[in-house]
Amino acid sequence: MNDFDTYRKQRGYSDKTIKTQNYGINRFKSWCVTQSINLEKITYNEALQFIDGERQRGVANPSIVNEINSIRLYFDYLQESGSIGQNIIKRIKIRQSGKKVLPETLTVQQLENIYQNFVNLPEWEHINQRTDRLHKRNIVILGLLVYQGITSGEIAKLETTHINLMEGKVYVPASRKGNARTLKLQANQILPMKSYIEEFNPNPYLFPTQKQSDMICNIIRRVKKQNPEVIDNRQIRASVIMNWLKSNNIRQVQYMTGHKNIKSTEQYRNQDLTDLSKQLELFHPLK
Repeated sequence: MNDFDTYRKQRGYSDKTIKTQNYGINRFKSWCVTQSINLEKITYNEALQFIDGERQRGVANPSIVNEINSIRLYFDYLQESGSIGQNIIKRIKIRQSGKKVLPETLTVQQLENIYQNFVNLPEWEHINQRTDRLHKRNIVILGLLVYQGITSGEIAKLETTHINLMEGKVYVPASRKGNARTLKLQANQILPMKSYIEEFNPNPYLFPTQKQSDMICNIIRRVKKQNPEVIDNRQIRASVIMNWLKSNNIRQVQYMTGHKNIKSTEQYRNQDLTDLSKQLELFHPLK
């Protein structure tokens, strides 16, 4: 096994995925040889020429995206091993036609601020006992969104027995779209969750309501008043996942997100991808 294989295995890539990645990397290496380009000194515009060549060969955009992802990983390895100074492949932005573009990422600190701002809403925001009680519930829900990246559908399925305050963990049951998993709660989630359960005594569901979507929308609407950078709960989940990818290997993140297919996790590596034709129009030296 070579060092690059080891590098990838340590990051959770399977033998099958590595084999697929090698195809795209070897295509790129061969192209560099035919163009008399030193791979380790390739420029951004030269890399765009490779992509243009693939398109002219009739390679579909999704396949080009996979090739670029593999090449980007190879350049990450070269950079970390000291063979190159910077990874210019990270600058290449492609969007697969028909794919949804993920919203702007919120940093870990931004997510933390969103939660704390919501927790610390002034008392005059809670005009009566009912709104005060609902705010306590909403704090718990927002915590699950910004720290565990749980979906609104999963929140609807949570039961009181899924919360283990002694161990500081939450069990997320399996669904049609996601696998079951157990996630760690943050320290600042424990007390609000304990207070909520003791006061509301929910049974069996943790958040009993017939209008789960309305409940989440109302929380996000209030959050946006304090934090205009917030778009929706989908953005929050995407941000949590992308932040996880910075400090965990892809297999760990696949488990934490509940993704049944690792490709669902891999798409979050590419959240900054934009339309290839626009990139070529702006930067391609032959245009």
